[in-house]
Amino acid sequence: MNNNEQQLQPIAIPVHSITIPVHSTATLIKASIAAGVIAAIVLLTAILPAEYNIDPTGIGKALGLTKIAQAAEIGTVENTESVDDIDDIESAALVIVTAPLVADIKQARKTAAVRSDSVNVVIPAGKGLEYKLLLNQFTHLTYQWHTLDEAPLFFDFHGEPQGDTTGYYESYNISTADKVTGSLTTPFAGAHGWYWKNTSDAAITVVLNTTGAYKIKG
Repeated sequence: MNNNEQQLQPIAIPVHSITIPVHSTATLIKASIAAGVIAAIVLLTAILPAEYNIDPTGIGKALGLTKIAQAAEIGTVENTESVDDIDDIESAALVIVTAPLVADIKQARKTAAVRSDSVNVVIPAGKGLEYKLLLNQFTHLTYQWHTLDEAPLFFDFHGEPQGDTTGYYESYNISTADKVTGSLTTPFAGAHGWYWKNTSDAAITVVLNTTGAYKIKG
């Protein structure tokens, strides 16, 4: 055999087989059961005591986990009591400061707190006179007034904040007219109403119609 024939002879390469282990069905079932048992233990000893103050095993109390849930419950009760205290204070005061929605305003007009009044206010000759209503903040008021003889009057429709001692007031409408129709959502709690001034030499009667949740100050 020459050298070329020796070089062409095939070389044998050893092949190793790989065996992949396969778990039986029984093994998988056992693993699932073990995972479920562990999850149940965590639920009973940690999650329920810490989140809901439920401690059937007593382990949560021993670990101090129930204090977390108790602290959350105490905070909720304290917040509720604070809101109740505020409501009591507001109801005892003359004016309750709340900001109702448009739907609340419409509903308020249908409740017993809403009233409608018609009054005749006589303005003496050469003098001025005020007529006021007490209203809460953000309370809706509708009004209409006119003079009996269509005599024009100077008027100032304004409001005075509750408890103010400086003499401050805010004017909503200043003009001269014999009739006015309008509405107001009060910007603050206090007395809101009209000042009419009669510059003529005869008394003038103003017929005033109002609707809203208010008390008459006069």
